Amino acid sequence: MAPWWLSCSTAVFLLLIHVGPVVTESCYAGIPGIPGTHGSNGQHGPKGEKGDPGEAGRSVRGQKGSPGPQGTQERPGLKGDKGLPGPSGPTGNPGEKGTTFIPSKQQKSFFSYKRTIPQIPAVDTTITFDSEILDLGEQFKGESLPNGTFTCVVGGIYFFSYHISAKIRVCLKLMKGSNSELTMCDSSEGFLVTSGSAVLELRAGETVSLQAYRYNNIVTSQSTSHTFTGFLISPSA
Repeated sequence: MAPWWLSCSTAVFLLLIHVGPVVTESCYAGIPGIPGTHGSNGQHGPKGEKGDPGEAGRSVRGQKGSPGPQGTQERPGLKGDKGLPGPSGPTGNPGEKGTTFIPSKQQKSFFSYKRTIPQIPAVDTTITFDSEILDLGEQFKGESLPNGTFTCVVGGIYFFSYHISAKIRVCLKLMKGSNSELTMCDSSEGFLVTSGSAVLELRAGETVSLQAYRYNNIVTSQSTSHTFTGFLISPSA
């Protein structure tokens, strides 16, 4: 085998003949150089397009669940503030025409009398009350009570009451016409004051009176009082 230097010389010679003068290169391998320094960071690139939503970003609606158990009823909350007034409602239809007011038909329909007669009234007869308790003048004068009998002028609901002074025992009847509506008896070892009251419905023309019944030990001295009062509560429609 030819020496290595002879082979290299022959090769270089042939190359110079064909391509002209060139820079000869050593067949020896060079030593690696020292690495250079890192370059500067590059600039940010343009913003990319929005990607497709993933599985977690998609809204998936499941099936409707079964109703839950009914909750317990709690106490009512605090009362709220008063609201603003609402708008005015529509005007209603006119009402029916009323009856003409006649002053002469305006009835007081009341009375309040006391008895000053010294005689004892007979049993089962009307007790007479002869003197008005209040003197209110003609404008407010109550109904008359002739012979102790009240005659209804204005039909309606009336209230009646009486107070009678007696000794030992007395029985009284509140009469509506010829019928007894209230019977009351009272007794005592000495003097007594008995009283009673009733609410009656009367029609115009019906009468109400007070009678002694069975025992009529009514006291007639000047120091005693016997009263009979009645008045209209509500007239009939």
